[in-house]
Amino acid sequence: MAPRRRRGASDDAAADDHSETDAPKNRPPNTAFRQQRMRAWQCVLTPKLIVTIFSILAVIYLGFGAYLTYLAHTVRDISIDYTKCITDAPTDDFGPIPAENIEAHFSVTNPDLDPFRSQWKRETINDVKVANYTAKREYCYVRINIPEDLKPTISFFYHLNNFYQNHRRYVNSFNAKQLLGDAVDGGTINASTCAPLTHNHEGKIIYPCGLVANSIFNDTFSPPLLLNPRNSSEDSVEYPMSTKGIAWPGIKDLYGLTSYKYSDIVPPPNWEERYKFGYDEVNNPVPDLKSDELFQNWMMLAAAPNFYKLYQKSNTSEVMAAGTYEIKIESNFDTTKYNGGKSFVLTTVSTMGSRNIWPGIIFLIVGGICLVLDVYFILSFFLWKPRKLGDPSYLSWNQPSAPQGHASTS
Repeated sequence: MAPRRRRGASDDAAADDHSETDAPKNRPPNTAFRQQRMRAWQCVLTPKLIVTIFSILAVIYLGFGAYLTYLAHTVRDISIDYTKCITDAPTDDFGPIPAENIEAHFSVTNPDLDPFRSQWKRETINDVKVANYTAKREYCYVRINIPEDLKPTISFFYHLNNFYQNHRRYVNSFNAKQLLGDAVDGGTINASTCAPLTHNHEGKIIYPCGLVANSIFNDTFSPPLLLNPRNSSEDSVEYPMSTKGIAWPGIKDLYGLTSYKYSDIVPPPNWEERYKFGYDEVNNPVPDLKSDELFQNWMMLAAAPNFYKLYQKSNTSEVMAAGTYEIKIESNFDTTKYNGGKSFVLTTVSTMGSRNIWPGIIFLIVGGICLVLDVYFILSFFLWKPRKLGDPSYLSWNQPSAPQGHASTS
């Protein structure tokens, strides 16, 4: 039985002239597009087409995976876990860092600059000058060995383990208008998602409010200091790194200098080490969040409990010479409270960023699967002599009399 054609489906427009007056005014025009007579392509998965598709996919995935893997192995980096530096490092002189706390990837082996022979030392200073007062501070000094020259750009990250920034209540705990600089009133802050960190015991508004700002990572790192440089008469030379230019472009538009009066606001509870006596317009003013890129990076919440955030990077074309570098860390962020860990990473970057071998591995796995299936189909279709295949030219939509765009075979 031949398929019925819709009324008005004739290709000859002249044969439908009588319908111009009889048909309703809203009748669609008698065109191929409006009457669904467009030509349609039907995909017939023949053996040759299947083998061709899997061959192309295998080449694309294996090639791209190999390229990503190559880029990952061009990155040079060193990671130091300093979680227990304040408790385990010696105080009188530098001592070796446990090997399990060090991870390094370099292409050059130098016994005199072995990255796994890095050292650390801790120090407690009771009268550190902070604003208009002195305070006790814990410092960790880490000496890392760089066995080869590193080409810029060089980035410095901090890494936190077991810190869940993706908790539902934590994610929502901030006030966007307050961060933008508006003097949001107390009632609005109380009704916002900043709770429970909205006011202090005196009723003053916490700025910035919420759990995210309160828990900001507040360890500080000095730029790497090269000890005994080869081409200098000085005892040490600092490699230039900056905390500017580390946030995504445009993100600063979400922040502004606050319009609050100093008498109306107090810093978050965990900011006490920095603002012991609150905000002071002369000695310890309110932070300018629009220019504080470390704060902006922290407010970009991580999806996983183990994450990296950029702390500083080189803004120069100067090569980082091989040698021993010392980094001074002011340790304020206690990760032992939640059974977490912290480390820093000094790394070069490739076209795809810092070292990450997993994208390349995933592409290689998918490409390998496509290649295995491709070989299987070649063997089953062409060598194992399966049953004879039908001729696609007999399909109904390949017949001259069949209406275009329909796949019926009745």
